[in-house]
Amino acid sequence: MDLAWIILKQAILMLLLNVVGIIAYRTKVVDKNGGRQFSNFVLEIVTPVLVVNAYADVEYESRLVVNMLWTFLLAAVSYVVFIAAVYLLVRQKPGRETEIERFSAIYSNCGFMGIPLASAILGNEGVFYTTAFLSVFFCFAWTHGIMLLTGQHDRKALVKKLCSPTMIGIAIGLLLFFFRIPLPDLLGKTFGYVAGLNTPMAMVASGISVAQADLFHALKNPRVYYVSAVKLLIVPVILAALFLPLGFIPESVRIVVLVLMAAPSAAMCTLQCQKHDMNDAYASHIFAVATLVSMLTMPAVVKLFTWALELV
Repeated sequence: MDLAWIILKQAILMLLLNVVGIIAYRTKVVDKNGGRQFSNFVLEIVTPVLVVNAYADVEYESRLVVNMLWTFLLAAVSYVVFIAAVYLLVRQKPGRETEIERFSAIYSNCGFMGIPLASAILGNEGVFYTTAFLSVFFCFAWTHGIMLLTGQHDRKALVKKLCSPTMIGIAIGLLLFFFRIPLPDLLGKTFGYVAGLNTPMAMVASGISVAQADLFHALKNPRVYYVSAVKLLIVPVILAALFLPLGFIPESVRIVVLVLMAAPSAAMCTLQCQKHDMNDAYASHIFAVATLVSMLTMPAVVKLFTWALELV
């Protein structure tokens, strides 16, 4: 089946699950605090279990180890490209929330949106590569990202994030993978059930976040569309063009990294703006519009890349 079609189907599914979250919030089944707890449950429990389950379910192969190292390298290079391109495309001008726009255009919702998509494309192998990407994301987002927003280097926050449940899950998963330790059958089934919650719960939680933004106001702001275009189309297309000649890197790795970089803006921007008394409403507007528009742009970017690969 065509890869772009797989991603489009998955994007439509995620959009519908987003709508469930929006309805839940609008009908007051879930309030703002409930939405935050929903997100925490996914981040603190479901995602780490999903990661461990992915490593446990993938048989050890030297190919996977090499591909994981390629993912680390390609993710780091991709962030350097994104940062340079966004600084050129999102210019500093008086009256603009440049820091918020740049953060939103550089850092993606790669955990919530990326893991379901990577899983849809390559199954547990896709999640396996995503864990390597997430390690790079955390390092960049909690150093450069925080400095970009606040002008401060929060070493404690970085250390705390590197000791988060997801990173602990990655460490446990790597031990299981490299030492070929199987999970007991009952525990494996339990992990499988919990891992299966990731896509529906993550997307419903994302929908709850979108519902909290003033979408009507966001949709009237042309600047939000420009930042979303930079994040979802312009720089990902540049990245895709740079990936084309890298035939020595497996196509699966390039596609997973491209999808994760082309995912919508990170919800982390809104949370950090709230923490540092910045314009969190504007951050939430970009997040909401980018999340909705990404359902179309991510399949389009992958389709363009796979089409170009056939021509090369």
